[in-house]
Amino acid sequence: MEIRYEPPREIVIHHMYKVDVDELTRVCVGNEQGAKPAYWHNGILFIFHSIPMIINSDLVSDYIKGKEHWDEAYYAEMKEYSESLEVESGEFRGAKVRVIRAGDYSPHREFAEWLKKTK
Repeated sequence: MEIRYEPPREIVIHHMYKVDVDELTRVCVGNEQGAKPAYWHNGILFIFHSIPMIINSDLVSDYIKGKEHWDEAYYAEMKEYSESLEVESGEFRGAKVRVIRAGDYSPHREFAEWLKKTK
């Protein structure tokens, strides 16, 4: 058996939002799928929502070719890493979100580095 790791070769971001850390944390907990983790690398905290591939067969084809589509990406500047965040205000006040160090996964690390250069 052969096992091969193939990270995406390209990420296409359709909508990107700069928010503060509390708003990003609220976005993590305020979705239908339940709490979503946030990612952190080199001072950038972020989350993303991929476009479901069931929408269009072109998306499936792109994915197989190494092109990943993110419908939305939210990011905030956060200098120091913290393994979790707590929502500070609003209806989700007190909810906690896990934060994953993104440096070990090259697409997420590269996104954070790209964002630091382009923002």
